[in-house]
Amino acid sequence: MILIPNFGGMLIKQKVKKYTLIIVLTIGMISLWSCNYERQDKMGAADTHVVVIGFDGLSPDGLQNAHTPTFDKLISEGASTMHARAVLPTSSSTNWASMIMGAGPEQHGITSNSWEKDNLVLPAVTQSEPFLFPSIFHLIREQRKSEKIGAIYHWGGFGRLFEKSAVDFNENSATEEETAVSASSYIKVKNPLFTFIHFDHIDHAGHEFGHGTKEYYASVEKGDSLLAKVMKAIAESDLAGNTMVVVSSDHGGTGKGHGGESLDEVEIPFILWGKGIKKNYQIKYPVYQYDNAATVAHALNIKTPRAWIGKPVLEAFEGEKVADDYPVLVPLKKPELQNPAKGYAADGGLYTDFAELILKNPNTKGEIKYTLDGSMPKSDADTFRATKLLKENTVVKSAVFVDGKLSSAVSEAYFRIKPNTHQAPISYEVFHLDNLSFIPSIGNRKPDATGAVFEFSSEEVRQHIQSNTLFRFKSILEISTDDNYNFATRSDDGSQLFIDGDLVVDNDGDHGVRTKNGSIALEKGNHTVEVLWFNGGGDGWLDVYVKSDEIPNQILSTNLLRKN
Repeated sequence: MILIPNFGGMLIKQKVKKYTLIIVLTIGMISLWSCNYERQDKMGAADTHVVVIGFDGLSPDGLQNAHTPTFDKLISEGASTMHARAVLPTSSSTNWASMIMGAGPEQHGITSNSWEKDNLVLPAVTQSEPFLFPSIFHLIREQRKSEKIGAIYHWGGFGRLFEKSAVDFNENSATEEETAVSASSYIKVKNPLFTFIHFDHIDHAGHEFGHGTKEYYASVEKGDSLLAKVMKAIAESDLAGNTMVVVSSDHGGTGKGHGGESLDEVEIPFILWGKGIKKNYQIKYPVYQYDNAATVAHALNIKTPRAWIGKPVLEAFEGEKVADDYPVLVPLKKPELQNPAKGYAADGGLYTDFAELILKNPNTKGEIKYTLDGSMPKSDADTFRATKLLKENTVVKSAVFVDGKLSSAVSEAYFRIKPNTHQAPISYEVFHLDNLSFIPSIGNRKPDATGAVFEFSSEEVRQHIQSNTLFRFKSILEISTDDNYNFATRSDDGSQLFIDGDLVVDNDGDHGVRTKNGSIALEKGNHTVEVLWFNGGGDGWLDVYVKSDEIPNQILSTNLLRKN
């Protein structure tokens, strides 16, 4: 027996059979979706319904490498792309807001996960209620006043992003299973015009085990079974044959996190299925996070405000033709090292005395062109044919060229070579604190641990990472030439870099992996360098970079640092 909400404040007890089908039904049961009905070319008719199903942290890689018969069926029976793009930063609040608001953070002002109505930096350009940009929920409620609108979400933070007054059913479910059960029941009982469903468990697996791990793929497969349950509910409801389904994500990920600007984090799947949607169609033109809400509005014939920048994905609809000279660019895969870095670590690594450079072309065509001075590879650059021995710090850039044309993204690798006799030049202190969202003042507080390492991202340092941990690093920076030097920190969460006591880089705050930089003129000689970095929760990361007119951008490492 299970308890099913009747959406009027009471619970209905209902006997249900126990099924061992949930996983296998993704093949056998899907045929139930194919109800007999006549498609209407004109969207926005009175009997059109929309269900948006969002999976937090679901990446194209997850769909391509996990066993996902339900997702696959929607793709084959609908229109899709694996190259839709999230907005920056690739954090959850910013992207879920963009998904339902038809606009980016520059318009709606939700620029980080720390956003609250009473804690914001950038106010919304317009509002539906105090400090909140108008969402698709609000627009549907204003223009279709008597219709049922529901929001069922696993992550509680989603609930602060939309107007509660716009929905007649609002539920923050405790688990992903409860989310699927509640959403399915709501659809079958109330036949809502618009339903938004949010699942959070895939993002949890990404943070705990890492994207691309077997645990992550298992969470995607579980998402597939939950999707099957929702699709079964639609097929068995009065919505069958009259519903457009949108399946998407807020961001991808790399390592155990997200928030950065890599394709692994930015690219997301976007799938349309059902009424009025082309079958087995690959979307050719760009799709952005904020196009999701605009597509829903188009399907329901909802007028959108000028403040929205999203556009409906018209090419996915039957009867629509889109002609444009700028389709999505899908480049070849970039060159890979024989031993690529994991997680947020940059390719290359720290080696003693020498390193071997071995590049591989993961494509079936093209050749690798590369440079060893940090410059962009061009058609006349050296072609990689055999292992190269590196005996000093080297910035390697490489790309795949086809018929003399750049055909892939450029791969970067930072090789740092230290002499066998070199001593660890960076001292560090660890402070375990409480409730960190910014770098605090620690005064003369005694550290909980100390040590010395060769690099800021050393594994020894990472062993101390836990929630609410602050690190302080100190070293001596040896400058050989008077010049203007640019420094950068790439961190999750906040970081600051000081040279001779002056703040040069301020990358503070609670955020995902983010890079900020700053410049300072330095004279030849020794200078003190201090870096503060904190991890508020989850997995953290820190890299420090330096460049000048004389040296290419590189990880600040043993060639410039000496023991304090």
